[in-house]
Amino acid sequence: MKRVALLVAAALALGVPGAARANGDPASDTLPFQQVFLPYEAPISGSAADRLKKTVADANEKGYKVRVAVIPFTGDLGTAVALWKHPQLYAKFLGKEIAFSYTDRTLIVMPSGFGIYSGDKPITAKELAALKTVKPAATPTDLTESAADGVRALAAAKGVTVPASFGGSNSQDRLVLAVGLLVLVVVVAVPIWFFRRRARGGGQSPSAEPR
Repeated sequence: MKRVALLVAAALALGVPGAARANGDPASDTLPFQQVFLPYEAPISGSAADRLKKTVADANEKGYKVRVAVIPFTGDLGTAVALWKHPQLYAKFLGKEIAFSYTDRTLIVMPSGFGIYSGDKPITAKELAALKTVKPAATPTDLTESAADGVRALAAAKGVTVPASFGGSNSQDRLVLAVGLLVLVVVVAVPIWFFRRRARGGGQSPSAEPR
């Protein structure tokens, strides 16, 4: 009975254009205008979100067109909740919903797996095989990292190389660390220098000496 209900829900969702937007499917509101959908309230680290966005942007710039939705929880599907744990069905559902403005690859990642849809353009066997090499994680941050790895694997299957990291976050972290070390050196070294100078009498003026 549960399977029948799921199939009915999926059929209704896939057969009614605009239903997702009307009924509160967040990704269908975002992906027509942005390359990545990340849940609004999911605890995803800034570095993971940034890496996914840069990965997707780089793939698109190099000719591998893809948009990505990260779905860690049932609530991130809005009223398309019947498609939870069915990423391929949801990929097709979402792809049809955003087809008025975007008709290329739509990649879905849930803890239960990936789904990919590309309208009338078939996904190649190499792409599907590459995607199977990436295992989606469970937590929102790790799932977002899995999405970035999935995009890299898919792009590589079509001869497009996307770097694993982009250096921006690491460079910034190194700069923050360097500034912190400099401050620590100043805080520790200046008092030591001051007290040593006083101990040598370097802090007294000649007029202060006894006559």
